[in-house]
Amino acid sequence: MALSTENAAEEQAYERKVRELLANEKLPSSITGIRFELDTDHVGDPAVRVFLTLAPDFSANFDRETERREELRRFRSRLRSKIFDIGSPYYPFIRLVEPS
Repeated sequence: MALSTENAAEEQAYERKVRELLANEKLPSSITGIRFELDTDHVGDPAVRVFLTLAPDFSANFDRETERREELRRFRSRLRSKIFDIGSPYYPFIRLVEPS
């Protein structure tokens, strides 16, 4: 029982760290929103899923937006590294989401 409480406390601490990290991130012009959830991957290992909502103008012209695509690629790479640096067993999956 104590292990379960300890795991819950660790998960809450990690969730707080990720929330703070994402709140302080300067989003590239191609992204209008960011959210995350803690879950598991397809084999049951801990995972953090980060969802980046694409800007409507970027999404509509994705193929022609070479510079913004590169900016987004660099942002995703930096973000993944920062999530790893938090030091947790949660593997980061960063997904792009079409605007509503």
